Amino acid sequence: MCHPADASVVGRSGERRFALEVAAGFWARFRGLMLRASPQETVGLLLWRCASVHTGFMRYALDVAYLDQTGRVLHCVSGLEPWRVSFGPRGTLHTLEFKAGDIESLGIGVGDQIAHVVFEARDAR
Repeated sequence: MCHPADASVVGRSGERRFALEVAAGFWARFRGLMLRASPQETVGLLLWRCASVHTGFMRYALDVAYLDQTGRVLHCVSGLEPWRVSFGPRGTLHTLEFKAGDIESLGIGVGDQIAHVVFEARDAR
């Protein structure tokens, strides 16, 4: 898992910035935000190549945005409670997790674009 870096969401409401961690390996994706305290600030966790999430062992509810290969938002789930499972729609390649309420506060919606160096670097291949 890498340290948080600047990311932004670009959509109907303009551009909003937030910190983003990337979990690319199996164990980093599996652990996700499990057993962590709820972050005080807005920090997203991008689960690279992961089209579903579970909230087993979570201490708080999550907001989830399902993304396509370019970082475009396909679907959002707000307030996913502990001990639940959620699957992204067809075309989902990545999942973005936040603490509950962050998707609304950032104004993230279907069709918005998540901009981060990880999408730029991977698109260049």
